[in-house]
Amino acid sequence: MKNFLAGIFLLTFAICTIGLISPAEAFVVKGFAPIINGDIDGAKREARKQAMREGVEKVAGVKVTSTTEVANFAVVKDEIVLKSDGYITINRVISEEARGDIFFVELDIEASAERIRQFAQDLKSQLDANVNDSNSRGGIMTAVIEKNRGVYNYSPEFGDYLNAKLKFVGLRAVTNDNVVDYLTKNYSDPDVRIKARAIAKENREIENALLRGVLDVESVKKSGGVYEAVVNASFELIGLDSSEVDVYSKHVKGVAATENEAIFNAKENATREAMESLAKQALETVQNETRGGYINIKTSVVIGNVTNYQAQYPLIKAGLDKAQCKIIRMTRPNATTLAFFISTDSYSNIGELQEALLSSISGIQPGINPSGELGATKIHLSF
Repeated sequence: MKNFLAGIFLLTFAICTIGLISPAEAFVVKGFAPIINGDIDGAKREARKQAMREGVEKVAGVKVTSTTEVANFAVVKDEIVLKSDGYITINRVISEEARGDIFFVELDIEASAERIRQFAQDLKSQLDANVNDSNSRGGIMTAVIEKNRGVYNYSPEFGDYLNAKLKFVGLRAVTNDNVVDYLTKNYSDPDVRIKARAIAKENREIENALLRGVLDVESVKKSGGVYEAVVNASFELIGLDSSEVDVYSKHVKGVAATENEAIFNAKENATREAMESLAKQALETVQNETRGGYINIKTSVVIGNVTNYQAQYPLIKAGLDKAQCKIIRMTRPNATTLAFFISTDSYSNIGELQEALLSSISGIQPGINPSGELGATKIHLSF
């Protein structure tokens, strides 16, 4: 399959170059991760994830040219590694060992180019759709800066990465340049929360909340032949009308072959963990902050145990129509599963929508919600 990924990734990441890709690629990848509080098993998992991210990059074979493209591709890697099954297979563990406080792995893996291509296509459609005001669940402003060697600066790659994470769960996320400018000059102001919220309210459009944060690079050291960076991630999710506040604060480590890569990995790990913690709360905050208008919910409805497509699909379609859901697209993840990306403005939250679907689709019941799903944004049902 010559130039297998060219069409999709040109649209998705404005690719400059695409290599020749076969349906499945097998190769050796390496990964390493810090051992935190003696948790070797946790370090082993993280090292394998880093190795698999490298595998996704090898299969994709892409070159990205903007911070937005970098952010979108990072979300693709995150989600593929999170799911892994069907995308990446570990054929053999070549080596794995702890060296000091770093865990190293070397894996022989196989990656499915076809499934990665399809996921990238679906994710681009989802992120693009969530930029549209009329389709998104609500708006959220973001302002993320970094502190390195005592100096505050805006970090566009991580601002875009954070926005892509929020768009992935169905929010319209936009960087607020005015808040960013204020934070870079006044982050230590004791009234920073109040003033940042006031600036956000002055120039908001449809946004209901502000997510501000700082990635503070605290230290970098060499250990076991690689560099280890520590970043203190501090985020606040602030409602613009009610002043409701949720906080995330944690020290996060990153490991890489060079100092700059270690800092980059630590910041990416910190942003990823913060979003996994705050994504669901961001949805709830935005919905709670909405006043006097409608809430448009856009989500995926995944229906399992579809063993008779000809008979069951009409039931699903009729049920979605009855529940006033517009089908944006449908995919078939496997032989017995259908996934519908839908939009509706008839409900105030995901829970209400799920109850409506359970009563509208004949023979349907709640499905199993996979653990680790970002923001718990999908509705899982089953016959």
